[in-house]
Amino acid sequence: MGDDHKSDGGNIGLGVIGAVALVLCCAVPLLLLAAGGGMLAVVASYFGYAWILVPVLLAGLAIYVLRRR
Repeated sequence: MGDDHKSDGGNIGLGVIGAVALVLCCAVPLLLLAAGGGMLAVVASYFGYAWILVPVLLAGLAIYVLRRR
């Protein structure tokens, strides 16, 4: 009754493919976030104190757009 199982090699291969897909789907977004955070640190250190103006300018732009409606 239970003699028609797939070979273990096929199941192991399917498991390896699933594990690789899992690693790619879970690790890539984390690596991209880490790279983006590193890039943000580089840009912030390059601009120095001028970096403080960016949120102020973005908030001003948001207020301008909201009042224009």
